[in-house]
Amino acid sequence: HVDKALYAGKSNYDYFRKLGLTDDKLIFMPHAVDNDRFSGETDTIKSEALQWRKQLGIASGDIVFLFAGKFLPKKDPLLLIEAFLKMNRDNCHLVLLGEGILKDQMLEKSKNNPRIHILPFQNQSQMPVVYQVCDVFCLPSRGPGETWGLAVNEAMAGGKAVLVSDKVGCGPDLV
Repeated sequence: HVDKALYAGKSNYDYFRKLGLTDDKLIFMPHAVDNDRFSGETDTIKSEALQWRKQLGIASGDIVFLFAGKFLPKKDPLLLIEAFLKMNRDNCHLVLLGEGILKDQMLEKSKNNPRIHILPFQNQSQMPVVYQVCDVFCLPSRGPGETWGLAVNEAMAGGKAVLVSDKVGCGPDLV
């Protein structure tokens, strides 16, 4: 009983096709962000990002991995902490930014590691600076329900490398 359905990318399209919708009922409607807003090319954004790195004790040559999102099981920030701890590199930092039900577990798992920084949720107006703090943006979602992951669009618009799981909807289209 569907006249038309909007799909954002390949995974979404495949889902609708699996449900029996035909191509004539599907309309491509991609998710997008204002790329210029997240480009990080203003001196103010660069300066604020460098200041934030200094406040966190991150040396200029260190590599920063970033997770920014809700601390929920479907997004799996705990997996990212586990992987970071196994990597055990002195020149790397992990910044996790957000709030959610996993926060206490994340704090426990990170055991006050000085290279893991768990920070509070930031207003959307601050996100262009946040992305410039990192070198690699990570979205390790295990699903279900990670239909796209607009933060990946934002990080890529900021010129950042991204690492996403195969459960992130934008993976086949953007990554």
